[in-house]
Amino acid sequence: MKKLTLFISLLSIMMLAACGSTNNNENTNGNNDEVPSMVEVEIKVPEKVEPNEEVKIEALVTQGEENVDDAQEVKFEVWKQGQEADHEMLEAMNDGSGIYSITKTFEEEGFYYVVAHTTARDMHVMPRVELTVGNPEPSEKEEEHDHEEEGHNHDHETHEKTDHDDHHSHESSLNITLKPTDAVKANLETTLSTEIKQEDAALTDATVRFEIWHEDSEKHEFVDAKEVSDGVYEAKTTMKETGLYYVQIHVEKDELHEHQQEEIEVE
Repeated sequence: MKKLTLFISLLSIMMLAACGSTNNNENTNGNNDEVPSMVEVEIKVPEKVEPNEEVKIEALVTQGEENVDDAQEVKFEVWKQGQEADHEMLEAMNDGSGIYSITKTFEEEGFYYVVAHTTARDMHVMPRVELTVGNPEPSEKEEEHDHEEEGHNHDHETHEKTDHDDHHSHESSLNITLKPTDAVKANLETTLSTEIKQEDAALTDATVRFEIWHEDSEKHEFVDAKEVSDGVYEAKTTMKETGLYYVQIHVEKDELHEHQQEEIEVE
């Protein structure tokens, strides 16, 4: 009888230990598999737009199968082909269910670009679509397309870089340079410094942010920069891994919204 009781007790202990091990493994696996999906943005524009007609433009923001209702910022940049220096930046309304929208009236017929600058869940996405207003001459679009192809054949390595190349060409008068003020070492604080000029004059009183991410990471960090002298903006950050980092400089002032992507090698 004593042997039977001892056997049952040992069996119970072994079963409890096995259950605990299974639960631990499940938790561990669950944590390891928990990789955030990329934020995606789909711009929705009307099929047909007439001049002087108010239209609604929407951006559907999702992450995996989830609608993103908590985006930090969604702005629509709109400009007409051939008028690259005249961009309009419109802040979107949060309509819920992952939809962010603006209403706009296009006064002239022509071919337009719409970019949805979206910051959500530590990621920055900026898709672009074309919009036709009225019945413009097809030759206008072909000329613009040829001009774009010339400027875009240099670099198609990443989606982020392509978007940067597209947008940066619109504001050729803006000169942005980036340099760390010291050597960049992993896990050591470093200072990022950017000098910004517009038509050879220092761009002062702008809002400048550094968007930073490692080449192997989907997580983007945003750091606000402070103007330390006319046209020079600085921010401190710590890069925790060695390897290649991307730094995208966001510049905003009045109707101006420009960004430029740079690379930093961290030792």
